[in-house]
Parts: sequence; structure tokens; C-alpha cells
Amino acid sequence: MNLRMFLETWVTRRTYALVVVMCLGGCGEPATTTVASSDLQEIDADNVIFGMVSYITVNGIRNGYIQADTAYLFMDSAKAELHQMRILFYNEDGSPRATVTGTSGEWDQTTDRMTAWGDVLLVVHSDQRRIETGELNYDPENERIWSDSSTVQTMADGTITRGSAFESDMEFRNVRIASIRGAIGR
Repeated sequence: MNLRMFLETWVTRRTYALVVVMCLGGCGEPATTTVASSDLQEIDADNVIFGMVSYITVNGIRNGYIQADTAYLFMDSAKAELHQMRILFYNEDGSPRATVTGTSGEWDQTTDRMTAWGDVLLVVHSDQRRIETGELNYDPENERIWSDSSTVQTMADGTITRGSAFESDMEFRNVRIASIRGAIGR
């Protein structure tokens, strides 16, 4: 008998023995604990992922990183509902471009369009600019990021600009804040 045949026989016997032991210890006994809480069982998502991590790629090059505490996926849609989310966008050289965090959000897995809600914070890594808003939208096809909600922009030097909305390209060269209510230096 060669080594390969010996190992295959040994593994098969060990697996069979393990299955027998597992059945003797628990087959036929009803479960005494609940598999999931009633709140979790009432979720109408087809799949629930805890600790979700995914990457956005363009032509095989990593363009973004998505992380969520919980993601709800639905079979009839390409959209994922994200909770306690974080998105990291990368520059072409792989360095971090911007980070978005929010309480919840939605990600269309087909188009990579995203919306973040609830205490949304956008940090631009090149100049450490912080933009806070209630809702933030991202459209990769048009390389655009924007919010139609009130916005507070804080620059690294402490200058604060408030407005009713903002829009920017993904290079953050053309940031426009609507209805500016003032720039305050610290």
C-alpha cells in the first residue's frame, strides 16, 4: 500500500468515526436553544452577513473597500443594505483617497453606486478635510460624490464652512458647497 492510499483510508475511517460519534451524542435529540432571536427571524432579507467586507474594482484594479457591521442582501435586487458602514476609496497608486463612515447605507452591487445615512463623515486624506452631513451619495460612473443635506466642512487649519449641500469630483479638486453660511477660522 502506498502512502497516498494509506492516508485516504485513514482519513475516510476517521471521518466515519467522527460522524458516528456525533450522531450518538446528538442525533434525535431536539434542540433546546433558539437558533436566532425573533427580531432576527423577522428580517425579510434573503441573506444576512455579519462583518461584511467587499472590494470595488475597476478593470481588475482595486478602487474601494467596503466594510459593514451587518449587510442585508435581497435575491430580487442587487442592492445591499449596510449598517455601521465604512468605505475607503483608493487613488490609482493604491494610496487612500477618502474614507466615508455612516450609520447605515445602501450599495448597488451592479453599478457600485452608494448612499450613506446617519452621522456621515467624509475624510479626504490628501488635505485632511472633513465633511459632515446627514446623507452622502457616490456615483462611480460620473466620478461624483455629493450631498443634498446640510453640510459642514472642516479644513485641517480649523476653518469651518457650512452650507445646504455639497458636490465634488472624486479628486476633490472641485468641491462646491451650496448656500454657504460662512467660513469660520479657529
